Amino acid sequence: MEQMLLWIIIFISFVGMFLMVIDYYMVLKTKDRCDTFANYGVRMKSLGKDDSSIVDGLNTIKNSYFENILIDDLNCVEDNSNLEYQVVFNVQTTFQNMFLSNGELIVAKTAAFNEINNLNISCNLLLRVAQ
Repeated sequence: MEQMLLWIIIFISFVGMFLMVIDYYMVLKTKDRCDTFANYGVRMKSLGKDDSSIVDGLNTIKNSYFENILIDDLNCVEDNSNLEYQVVFNVQTTFQNMFLSNGELIVAKTAAFNEINNLNISCNLLLRVAQ
């Protein structure tokens, strides 16, 4: 009976660790996807593309894990007082899982040289996870 209980505990521990590793992998995969969106967005904005073409491009590279990106999800602001020739692109999403706290915020940030003017442009993209 003691050996049976020991094997059950070992099995449950192994399954729990396995599920935790899978959840951690999903967090890393989501973070990597957000980094991809940030890299694409900052490059397109630094080349002078408008917000609607950036959103269209982001929708072509997203997977089914995220909902379609709307023009309202992207907010870009030009700072006329700060002439740094810089574009900053922030991407945020929340990740729901079993082991980490619910609503874990995943953030990606990328900066690039502004190739069209000397302004500092800051863009924020909010991604929604598909249900």
